[in-house]
This record gives sequence, C-alpha cells and structure tokens, in this order.
Amino acid sequence: MTSPALLPGLRPVPGSPSGTPGRAPGPLMIVVGGVPGAGKSTLLARVADDVPGGVVLDPDRHRRRIAGRLPSWVPYDTYRWAVHTLHAVATLANVVRGPRTDAPLLVHDTATRERRRESLGLLARVRGWDPVLVAVDVSLEDALDGQLDRGRVVQPDEFVRHWERWTAQRSALAASDGGPRGPWSSVYLMPRCDAYRQVRDLARRRTDVVAAGTPRTHPGEARDADRPSAA
Repeated sequence: MTSPALLPGLRPVPGSPSGTPGRAPGPLMIVVGGVPGAGKSTLLARVADDVPGGVVLDPDRHRRRIAGRLPSWVPYDTYRWAVHTLHAVATLANVVRGPRTDAPLLVHDTATRERRRESLGLLARVRGWDPVLVAVDVSLEDALDGQLDRGRVVQPDEFVRHWERWTAQRSALAASDGGPRGPWSSVYLMPRCDAYRQVRDLARRRTDVVAAGTPRTHPGEARDADRPSAA
C-alpha cells in the first residue's frame, strides 16, 4: 500500500462547470468521490440541508431503511450487498432519466474504479446533465478512523483495493481539468475540510468556488466538515 506521505500535493482544478460550446449546460450532476471513510455521506447530508430541492443519492439512506426493519443484532455485512445494489440502481435510474428540473443531482461514489467513474460521467452528459467530479482526499489514517467512527469498517482486502486504486489515480485526477468533450465538465481534488463548501457552492451554481487550503469557512464549519462519518 502506498504511503500517503509519498503522494503528490493536492491542488484544486480551476474552472467551472461548462457544457458543450454554444449550448447552455444542463443541471449539475455532482459526484462526490473518495475512499471509504472519507466523509462523503456527512458532506452530502450537510449540502442537502443547505441546497433545498437537490436530489441526494447516498447508500447510507438505504442502509438506515433496511436496518430499521431488521433486528439490531443483524450485522451490516450481511446486507451490505443489498445497500450497494439499491444505490447503484437508484443512481443509474436517475442519471438515465435525465434532469426534470434545474435542481442538482448529488451522487455518492467512491470513484476509485476508473472505468465505472468515467462511464458514469459520459452517460450523465449524454442524458443532459452537466457532470462534475469532486474527489475528497484524506490520509490513510483519517480514512480508517472515519470507518471506525461510523461503526462500519470495510473488509481489509476490499479497502486495500480501494486505496491502491485511489493512490494510482490521484495524480491523474489532480492534473485533469475536465472539459466539454470528456466525462467531466470539471474535476476538483481537495481535502475534506474544503470539500463541503466546494460542493455546496457548485450546487448553488456560484462562481466563488473555494480553492483548497483557502481559509474561508466560518467558525466551527471546518470542524464539522472534517468530522469523519459514513463514507
């Protein structure tokens, strides 16, 4: 497993969502990516509160629904497959259906599987979305702590695969600038403490997108965004 200390430095990719030249971009589909434990569910829940009307697709909602119908002693591992299957079906259905309003679509995905990630972006573009990827970068230690804090730890071999794919693709994501002809209009790679405001501002179609490392959070906001929870 690659040590996080050996990875290249982060930088946000400049630019804003843009559509095909000569045509106004469609409603945003924002994919929030990151390894398990990166805090994607926490981020999406906060953005959902701040951007009313947005559609949030997060597997944690399916997990809570299924857990509420089962005895408390049933371990999550026994129905993890059902949670992720339901999430995948819901994501595909919403993307293929295309936008019905101007409201953004926010999607939880690890985004560590390159082919699946790029296929999702291309499909979204074909169906009329303006696809944007926000990749949440955390250290190995923070990702593991995030899983422990949420009480659901990914199997070690599965997490190693996620982490190795992430570290192998991280440099390419940092160098990507997106564009109207690729899978993503824009790609943003940044630490967890900056990702909340980035996603929120994108969802609101703001132009004052926060650059990684810029201290523009209000007191207490960075602490909330940096609190690890469901991946």
